[in-house]
Amino acid sequence: MEPGTVVWRETAQSLLRQKWLILACVVLGLVGASVFALAQTQRWTASSQLVIGPAVPPALVGKLPSSTDKTGPLGMDLPAETQARVMASPRLLRGVAQTLGLPTTDETIRDLAAVTRVKAVTDNAYLVTTDGPTASEAVQRANAIATVYLKQRNDAAKALLTTLAGQAQDRAKTANLQSRSLVSQIDEAVARGDTQTASQLRDQRVGLATEARQAADDASAMRKALTGVGAGSELVTPATTDTASSSPMVARDILVGGILGLVLGFGLALLRSHLTPYILTRDQAARASSSPVIAASEGNRRRMWHRSAPELPPYEITALGAEASGALARRELSARAFASGGPGALLVVSASPSPNAAGIALAMAEANARDGRETLLVLADVEGTPVLPHVTGHEGLTDLVMEPAATRAIRARKLFRPGPVSDLYVLPPGMNHEETASAVGPSLVPGIVADLPPGYSVVIHGPAAVGRHGISPLAAAVDASVLVVQIGHDKEMDVARLTAALHYAGAPVLGVVLIGASDHDETLGIPLNYTPAESATPHVR
Repeated sequence: MEPGTVVWRETAQSLLRQKWLILACVVLGLVGASVFALAQTQRWTASSQLVIGPAVPPALVGKLPSSTDKTGPLGMDLPAETQARVMASPRLLRGVAQTLGLPTTDETIRDLAAVTRVKAVTDNAYLVTTDGPTASEAVQRANAIATVYLKQRNDAAKALLTTLAGQAQDRAKTANLQSRSLVSQIDEAVARGDTQTASQLRDQRVGLATEARQAADDASAMRKALTGVGAGSELVTPATTDTASSSPMVARDILVGGILGLVLGFGLALLRSHLTPYILTRDQAARASSSPVIAASEGNRRRMWHRSAPELPPYEITALGAEASGALARRELSARAFASGGPGALLVVSASPSPNAAGIALAMAEANARDGRETLLVLADVEGTPVLPHVTGHEGLTDLVMEPAATRAIRARKLFRPGPVSDLYVLPPGMNHEETASAVGPSLVPGIVADLPPGYSVVIHGPAAVGRHGISPLAAAVDASVLVVQIGHDKEMDVARLTAALHYAGAPVLGVVLIGASDHDETLGIPLNYTPAESATPHVR
C-alpha cells in the first residue's frame, strides 16, 4: 500500500473516530447562527440610482472668471468617490431627515449614516442603498437622499449663476458709465486741438463699450442658463418596495453557521488527531512498537479529561491472552528464534500503568500450561494490582532480597504457588514492601529463571512504565516480550522508547496486545514494510 493511501486512510478514520466532536461543532454553529439571526432587528433595504451631469453648460463654465469654483455643483471635475461621500455625509443626511420629517438630532443623523451606502458605479452614475425599519421607509430614504442631493446641487448652481449674472450686469453698467464720462473729455481735447489725446480717449471708449456688451451678453447667458440647471442630472431608477426583508435572513445565516461549524469541527478533529501524543489506532501502535498487533479489544475511547485505563472484565482479559498466545503459536508474526533447546521466557509489559497487563500475562501463562508445559508466572510488578487473590498474602519475589545467593534458588522454588490451572505455578510479588526490596526484587528474576529445571516455560509480568530502575534486569531474563498498549492512554513516544529499550536489552517485541481499539479502526495493525523473519516455532505462546 502506498504511504499516501495510508495517510488519507488515517485522516478519514481520525475524523470518523471524532464524529461526536464534529457533530457538536455543527450543532453549535447552527444554534449560534439561529440565535444571531433571530436576535437581529428586522431591516428592509432599498436602492435608487441617479445620474449627475454638469449643473451649468460646459461652454458657459469655461467663460466664468478664473477665481470661480468650477468643481462641485458647476462641473464634473470633482472625483466620483468624493461625490459619493458627499451624498452619505451627515450634512446632506440632515437635510434628508428634515425632508422626511425625522428628528435632526446628532443620534438620528448617525443612525441614518450607519445604514446609508453610496457607490460610484461610473464617473457620473451612483447607486444609493439604505436600510429602514419598514419597506416603505427604506424606499423613502433611498429616494430622498438622491432627490435632496440633486436639489441642493441645483440650488447651489442657481445661486451661483444668479450671483455671477448680477456681477456681469454690474460690470456692464460700470463700463457704460465710464464710456459716457469719456465723451466730455474727448470734446475738450478736440477743442484744444489735442488730436492725439482725443484719439486715445476714443479708443478707450470703444474698449469700454465692447466690455459692456460682453458683460451684458454673459449676464444674459447666465440668466438663460438658470432655466436649464440640472438638466443632465436626474433620478433614473427610483427605489421600489421589496416584498421580503433583507435582514435577518434566517435560512442563509443558519446555513452559514452550519458550514462554519462543520469546518470548525473538521479543523479541531484533525488538530486533535495530529497533535495528541496518545496512540489512537492499530497502525500507530504497530508503528511505535515496530511489531504487529496480535490481539485487540474494543472499548470506550479515553477522553481528554479522563485518562485512567479501565479494568477489563476477566472474561475479556482471558480472551485477549488466549488470542495473543494463539497468534504466537501460529507464527502470525516475525518471532525471533529463541535459544534452541532452552526454556522459553516471555515478558509481558505495558508502557504506562494498566490494571490489565497482569491479567493478560496470567491468561497467556494459562494457555501455555494447558498445552502440557510446566509454566511459571513471575509477577515482577511488585506495586501492581493483585492478579491472583489467593496468592497475594504469600511470600514471594521481594522476600528473596535478604536470602543468600547460594540458597536463593531453592528458596525461590519453595515460594512457587499453584496457579488456577494445572502445570501453572506463580511466583507472587512478595510481602516485603520496603523500598530496598522493591528496588532489588526485579533484578533477582534472571537468576531465578536460570536456575529453573529444564523444560520450564516462563511468563513474566514486568512493572509498567519501565520504572525508575529500568527494564534491563527483566529483559535479560527473557527471550522476547509482548507489549500491552492502552488506546488513548499510552503515549506513542513512551511505547517507542520502551520498544527500543527492550530490543537493546535482547528482548525484542513480538507483538502488541491492544486495549480500547475503536470499532472504526479497521486497519490490520501491521507496520509498513514489515517482513516476517524465518524462525522456528517459539516455545512460549
